[in-house]
Amino acid sequence: MSRRNQFNGICHDILGTFVSRYNDHDGYWSLGQYVALLERLGESQLQLTLRDATEAPDNRVIAASEKYYRGAVLRMMEANSMPQVWLANATIKVSIVAPAKVACEIEIVSDLGRTYRSERTITVRPHDPVIELRRTDRFGPSNQKGR
Repeated sequence: MSRRNQFNGICHDILGTFVSRYNDHDGYWSLGQYVALLERLGESQLQLTLRDATEAPDNRVIAASEKYYRGAVLRMMEANSMPQVWLANATIKVSIVAPAKVACEIEIVSDLGRTYRSERTITVRPHDPVIELRRTDRFGPSNQKGR
């Protein structure tokens, strides 16, 4: 029998793939692309909405990530025999907390109003295609196709 506290494990696992070097978009690490976007916009935080499709963000990396991780949460819920109605809201936040440091947090809210969270702070530099090599293999959640 499934229970809502399984959202704790889902938060942990989703965040683990989110901060992974295998989380890339168009061959480059997605997290580095988020940091570069934040620096270009002069912002310190961005939020990905995972519950429902929202207006298309101005950035295709964010739109692709929202779509991929929305599906990942639903796939993990299905694997745990959890009904989709238990998911009231889900977000992933990326916040610059220091030079070359970001805090990533996933938050899932159940239909009963309980919030489940997982957070990690990691070192990441902004994406720079001049000095980075593009990934060419298809290992991991490469290019966020959900395979």
